[in-house]
Amino acid sequence: MTLYATVLWLYAVMASLVLGASLYESVVVHPAWSRKPPESFVGFVRAPISRMNIPAFWASVAPLYALSGLGAFIVALWAGSPTMPLTVSAACSVSGVAWTLVYFRPTIVRFLEAGGGNTPTKRLQSEARRWILLNWIRVGMVAVSWWGALRATVAHG
Repeated sequence: MTLYATVLWLYAVMASLVLGASLYESVVVHPAWSRKPPESFVGFVRAPISRMNIPAFWASVAPLYALSGLGAFIVALWAGSPTMPLTVSAACSVSGVAWTLVYFRPTIVRFLEAGGGNTPTKRLQSEARRWILLNWIRVGMVAVSWWGALRATVAHG
């Protein structure tokens, strides 16, 4: 197995893992804390589902996902064969993780660890709805990333 094939396989596995985890969170975890802020923020923190160490999972998986996407793109450039699906895929993985670090992570920390802080209830509800909507866009980016990773892996072998 060549270096290019190995990197593509790693990226495809990471993209699959991130897509599955993102869908699980969006369907199971996010509704548990977002249904009626700020009460649902506090209720979620005390619920059994919140005892999962979600930040620890993402702290290791997110960088590996972005780095494997970037690595696959760099190795494709080095091999002289960066395809459009792989280019778009890598861009989605890196920008999705960057967006997470800049917006999603700080906002969810404020929601859950600070219970929304001193933010008025209506504003918290609006911010939670926006977070959920933007998260679905982020999940779409992960799906594009997954598609591109699989397509590149199948095309290369």
